[in-house]
Amino acid sequence: MRSSLHYSMIVLVAFIAACLAPGNAAAQRNGIEGSFTRTLNVSGTVDLDVATGSGSIDIKQGSGNVVEIRGKVRAGTNWFQSDRDAQDIVREIESNPPIEQVGNTIRIGRDQDRDRNRNNVSISYEITMPSQGSVRSHSGSGHISVSGLNGPLEAGTGSGGLTLTDIRGRIVANTGSGSITATRISSEFKASTGSGGITVDGEQTGRWDLETGSGSVNIRLPQNAGFELNAHTGSGGVYGDFPITLQAGRIERRPHDLSGKVRGGGYALDVRTGSGSIRIE
Repeated sequence: MRSSLHYSMIVLVAFIAACLAPGNAAAQRNGIEGSFTRTLNVSGTVDLDVATGSGSIDIKQGSGNVVEIRGKVRAGTNWFQSDRDAQDIVREIESNPPIEQVGNTIRIGRDQDRDRNRNNVSISYEITMPSQGSVRSHSGSGHISVSGLNGPLEAGTGSGGLTLTDIRGRIVANTGSGSITATRISSEFKASTGSGGITVDGEQTGRWDLETGSGSVNIRLPQNAGFELNAHTGSGGVYGDFPITLQAGRIERRPHDLSGKVRGGGYALDVRTGSGSIRIE
């Protein structure tokens, strides 16, 4: 009896060791990968809603009345895989990706079922679309980039950076942990990050409200821009080479604060950081 039990324990230990061997560990890390491409025709302003639990999102301006979607799928493998193995899941997504279209409204990634989430499935999207449209995008853990959009944008990620370029519509951008970079924007802009820097280059056509819990904020505006500044940093300095004149109220200059009207004022520029410097050029 003892010999049989001893032998069973040896077999179990050997099995665990084999599973933890470098080759098997690499297989678990690599998982199974696949891809898909879909082309959708539209006839007007596009309303795009795209989400992924774990993966990146890249949206660019395309040509014509076409939305093209390329997806990269990855399903992890481990000891506790469900009845459908990773390869079956990937093949299913390839043949039936989570894309819905009703007229010019397109929803991507919103119907990933719980079984896929339990099986460690990641889908990254590369999308081209007409410039006229609105976009809502969210990733639980991944980078988001959007460029060439003439319409409103909402972009958020739980953990990852945001890169926004040539956006000419209202922007709301947030990330729990990551940097936000916005270049050549002409819009109303609201951005927040729990931990990461914010860099903005563009022209105000509305209020800019920028906040980071920990990180520096760098802003570049047109040379003769006028705005109403309210800047605060908990730990760091506020720097800017521009004239501040008193139009109404009070100008405050303290090591961590700078408030007042620049070149007669204009749209509000509210900037806050818990720890980091603020620089306006």
